[in-house]
Amino acid sequence: MKKDPSIMKENMKWTLAMDEVFIQALLDQHYKGFRMDGTFTQTAYNNIINELKEKLGIEFTKSHLKNRLKTLKEHFKESYDFFRNGKLSGFSWNPFTKTWCAEPEVWEQLLQEKPEAIRWKTKVINH
Repeated sequence: MKKDPSIMKENMKWTLAMDEVFIQALLDQHYKGFRMDGTFTQTAYNNIINELKEKLGIEFTKSHLKNRLKTLKEHFKESYDFFRNGKLSGFSWNPFTKTWCAEPEVWEQLLQEKPEAIRWKTKVINH
């Protein structure tokens, strides 16, 4: 039996729908006790692989899941570092637009200190 080459690729293009199902599956496995000391167990990964295949019709590997989890954590950390969970003076989280909001002067001050924060001015954070 010949394997589909797309299954073996470690890089996968994730969609918003894929992320939603994946994050919910991670939460479910955490609540079921399959996350020990901050690490998901092999059982958790097997359960998530099966769930994603059932719900999305796509084959995943443990590497796909670990890589995506790493990316999601990096995105969270970067946003958290800039905004300190909304405690950076003048910024607030808008749950409707799913963006960080501030007056133009406040953005200018942040961008003078951290020019790389420009991406967060319009970046929608869905999760």
